[in-house]
Amino acid sequence: MVTRYVISSILLLLLCVPQGLGNDPQEILTELQERYDKLSDLAVDFVQEVHSGVFAAVERTSGKMFLGSGDRFRVQTDEQTIVSDGKMLWVYSKENKQVTIDKVAKSRDIVRPSDYLFTFRESYTSNLLPDTAISKVECITIQLVCEEKDEFIQQMTLYIGREDLLTHRASYVDINGNNIIIDFSNLKIDRGLPDDVFFFETPEGVEEVRLP
Repeated sequence: MVTRYVISSILLLLLCVPQGLGNDPQEILTELQERYDKLSDLAVDFVQEVHSGVFAAVERTSGKMFLGSGDRFRVQTDEQTIVSDGKMLWVYSKENKQVTIDKVAKSRDIVRPSDYLFTFRESYTSNLLPDTAISKVECITIQLVCEEKDEFIQQMTLYIGREDLLTHRASYVDINGNNIIIDFSNLKIDRGLPDDVFFFETPEGVEEVRLP
């Protein structure tokens, strides 16, 4: 399911390391928290690959992500649109011509950005690995290993460009043994996204399913 994989990855886009920051991974994660607190909005393109722990086939997805304050977000792919205004969650499947509407606080298939901010700092051990080249860009490499066996993301690696100080790639292994790789491009921060980006209007002819 696109929902968990992509929503959790939004936070990694915020990891833009400031000039003069050292090589302490905990210091970088602290900066992540501070940047999230100050964030107005963010937009980015992404390409995601899911290497299943069971099947040989690789699932490839591309699309756009938008993040606002107060757990507001929007993820758009060719197959699916996921929108939250911070209180309500819409999950629209084009193939099924159906939109499921639920409260964010009750949904089990979504992970709120604010939840992950706390989890990454409290439940993961961070390690600085040797630099890695991603598409010919030299990147700082930080590995996060979960200390809790029941956490959805068990291990994560972030690749942060030394020159542009932006996250170019995130890869992680989930509790089901899937390996997810997400590449980011065209990052735009604090451009003043309109409120309707974080609202979903059901298209004509699409079934609405409102969960209790």
